Amino acid sequence: MTSNKKYASWLPFVEMFSKANALGQKISASAARQLPTAPRPPESANTGPRVLLCSPHPDDEILTGALPLRLRQEENATVINLAITLGSEQSRKTDRLHELEKACRTAGFQYRLAAMPLAFANINAKARLLPDWPDKVKTMSAICNDIRPDIIFLPHSRDNHATHEGVHLLVMDALAAASSKATKIVLVETEFWQPMRNPNLMIGLRDEDLALLLTALNMHQGELSRNPYHLSQPSRMVDNVRRGRELMGRRDSQSNFLFGVTG
Repeated sequence: MTSNKKYASWLPFVEMFSKANALGQKISASAARQLPTAPRPPESANTGPRVLLCSPHPDDEILTGALPLRLRQEENATVINLAITLGSEQSRKTDRLHELEKACRTAGFQYRLAAMPLAFANINAKARLLPDWPDKVKTMSAICNDIRPDIIFLPHSRDNHATHEGVHLLVMDALAAASSKATKIVLVETEFWQPMRNPNLMIGLRDEDLALLLTALNMHQGELSRNPYHLSQPSRMVDNVRRGRELMGRRDSQSNFLFGVTG
C-alpha cells in the first residue's frame, strides 16, 4: 500500500480542483433558478468593426466567444452571433433558441438565425452533396452581403464534429459566392472539439471576462443538465496556456486563461 507521505504535499492542490468543481455546481444551480436576463444590445450603438460569429449550435457563441467579447469591449465592435443550427433534436429547438437569446444578451452580443423559423438543419460534409445545399449557400451569402462583416469567426475545417466542419464548408462556399460583392474580410477560425495543429494566435482573458462568459454559458441549461461542460471551461483555457507556450513560444503575461484561434 502506498504511503500517504509520498503524495501528502500535493493532495491539497488536487483537492482544490474537486472543491472548485463542487463550487461551480453550486453556483450553476443557484444561477439556473434566477436566470437573469440582460437587456438586448442596441442595434447601432457600436462604431467599431462588425463581427459575424458563425455558431454551429447554441452555446458555441460562448464557447468560442473570447475574442469577440474582447473586440466588443476594446474596439467597440458590434458582435452578431449567427445561429447556423439550433441542434439536431427537434423537440429542443424552441427552448434552445430561448437559451441562445439569454446567453447573447448576457455576453452583449446581437444574434440572428441563419434561416427562419428555426435556423438550418443537416449541415455537414455529406449534406454538401444534397440538392438543397446551393440554396443554403445562397442564404448564407445573402446574410454576409447584408451584414457586411469586417471579421467572420467560423470553426476550423478539422474540428472533429460533423456540424462544426459543415459550418466551415458552408461559410467558405458562401464567401466564394459573395466574393464579387464583399469587401475585404478577416477570417478567424476557432476550435472546440479538436485543437488546431498550427494555431497562430492565442487570446488572453481576464478572470472577470471568463466569469462573464461562464455566466452566459450557464443560460444553456438544457445542454448543461446532460453534460456540465461549463465547469471544465476554465481548465480548458488553462490547458491552452500550456499549448500556447509550447506551440507558439510565448505567453500573455496578463492572463491566466488563453483561448486558441488561428487567423
